[in-house]
Amino acid sequence: MEQRFSNRQSLMDAATVLAARRAIDRELAHLIADPFDREAAKRLHEAVGANADRAQEALERLFQVTELREPWAAEAIGPAADPAHEDPAP
Repeated sequence: MEQRFSNRQSLMDAATVLAARRAIDRELAHLIADPFDREAAKRLHEAVGANADRAQEALERLFQVTELREPWAAEAIGPAADPAHEDPAP
């Protein structure tokens, strides 16, 4: 089943991925600051577990969006934007 492209969904997916990464980075920083902090290790494990599935689904949807033809690509704009295309000299 193919999902329809949605700017809103793409923004929400990107925000999900960023939030997951920030949560993991925050707990990782605590663990780096004190490698023997068992609570920080537990929170890191929970942050990874809580965000892994959501972030993976969001990344997969974002990857599908990147496979769409970009509107700024040369073939979308036309032959005038093609750097290999030269107009005949007058």
